[in-house]
Amino acid sequence: MGEKMRAINIKNSIFIAVTATTLGMAACAIPAANAETSGAVIINIHQTFSEPVGAVVVTGAIGDFGTAQGADAAGRPSKLSPAPVVLLKLRKGTILLDATNTNQATSTSPLVQNISCSFSLSATTVPLPIIKGTGAYKAVKGSLTASIDLGGITPFYKTGANKGKCDFSNKYLPLASYFNEVAYGTITY
Repeated sequence: MGEKMRAINIKNSIFIAVTATTLGMAACAIPAANAETSGAVIINIHQTFSEPVGAVVVTGAIGDFGTAQGADAAGRPSKLSPAPVVLLKLRKGTILLDATNTNQATSTSPLVQNISCSFSLSATTVPLPIIKGTGAYKAVKGSLTASIDLGGITPFYKTGANKGKCDFSNKYLPLASYFNEVAYGTITY
């Protein structure tokens, strides 16, 4: 009986060791509730000059969507133009981005076409710092770089000495416009 008991003990020891290893591996595979997520993201913002709120889609380490709009330094929606902050209102939380570099990049003179009454501007490698987040993105941090494209079609002067010419005065909203910003980088949240 001694040999049989030793064989059972060895089998039990192997079973316990395999079970403990399997459970240990399973525990390692289950992320902790407060574990950080990190990776590459692409944030795509699209809006027009006539709408203060645009659409945003975030892909990569974050898969979310919502709206983008100008905000003040505290993150409250703002009608200032240009606004100092971009507020991304996503389904799972918010992210605030510092718009200082974007505002500088878009303050340069656009390419103007007097024949077609159109204007356009592009900027690349614009730093877009993350300020903070809320909800699922409360601990968000990282660095982003943005590419910006904007443009539009202006109205004609209706009266005066410039009647019939393109009105690039910014007194009136463009007849049609676009603003696209694509930011990419690595984040942790």
